[in-house]
Amino acid sequence: MTRVGIDCRGRFFCTMLVVIALVSAAGVSTAQDKSDKGQGKDQQPQLSDGERKAAEKINTAKDPEAKMKAASEFIKKNPKSAIRGKVAEVVADFVAFGQNSQQVASLCRNFISVFNTTEEGDLVRPGLVDALFKLEKWDEALEEGNQYLQRNPEDVTVLISIAWAGANQLQKGVKNDKLTKAATDASASAVELMEQDKRPKRFDDKSWGEYRNSWLPRLYQARGLMLVSTNRNEAKENLEKAAGLEPYDPGTLMMLVNISNDEYQDLAKRYQAERKSDLLDKAVEKMDEVIDWMARAVAATEGVAQMQQANQQLRENLNAYYGFRHDGKTDGVNQLVEKYKKK
Repeated sequence: MTRVGIDCRGRFFCTMLVVIALVSAAGVSTAQDKSDKGQGKDQQPQLSDGERKAAEKINTAKDPEAKMKAASEFIKKNPKSAIRGKVAEVVADFVAFGQNSQQVASLCRNFISVFNTTEEGDLVRPGLVDALFKLEKWDEALEEGNQYLQRNPEDVTVLISIAWAGANQLQKGVKNDKLTKAATDASASAVELMEQDKRPKRFDDKSWGEYRNSWLPRLYQARGLMLVSTNRNEAKENLEKAAGLEPYDPGTLMMLVNISNDEYQDLAKRYQAERKSDLLDKAVEKMDEVIDWMARAVAATEGVAQMQQANQQLRENLNAYYGFRHDGKTDGVNQLVEKYKKK
């Protein structure tokens, strides 16, 4: 499983162009401007020379820290500027999404202190939450995330940050009941929003489609991982959905092997105890399902260097199960595996 990365830069580049246009177009009103205003036409904000120069410093700043510093100077000198909101949007993108999580968290805190309305602060809070999770500041990240979601309950990016952080910790074997509970709930909400195709405002149709198609199978996988110990049926349902969207993901397929094999073992034990023919039929049918998932997992892991050991174990188990169902013969195993290889 990989870590959450949130990228919605298309919107912000457009915003930058708007700010540049505002800065370059602003000037002394002309008679035509006044005439247009009288006719109700939209007007560009009129900026002082000082505002224009301060905004240009933001535009030309070379890195996030420099942009944040220039923005702080702009707001200090022009707290009620007509382009304050646009400046906030531009700077938010540059400070909230970077590779250095410590820097991102620090810059986001700085941004929230400078652009001090709740609405402005929420421009960077998704990035802040993501950075705090990457820094493993679990309680702080959950607190920021929960407060943000109270105001923005349908922001799927923050829900994904919470869900993915919890799934990653669980996969590592780290016990954190608070985080796991929050992640399980967040993943359910995120899946529901994505299944309903509820696009956040900051995405255009193209970027939302790419984001949704990328994250929905991973959310199903994360839910499968988080639910497997408490609700095996729901875990399996989510993993099957993940496999339907990403049919060659080894992690998803191996979890489905384990779950279906556990189901088979349960049925086999019941048959041994009760000796009922219907249980035998169900156990045989379940074994065929296990064989199918094993073949898919073998196909997905074959030739992957870091999964060589897993592939070998899967193939041994596949041969044993397949042989049991075919009078000890395994001639058809390779053909079955080939069927599921990525073409």
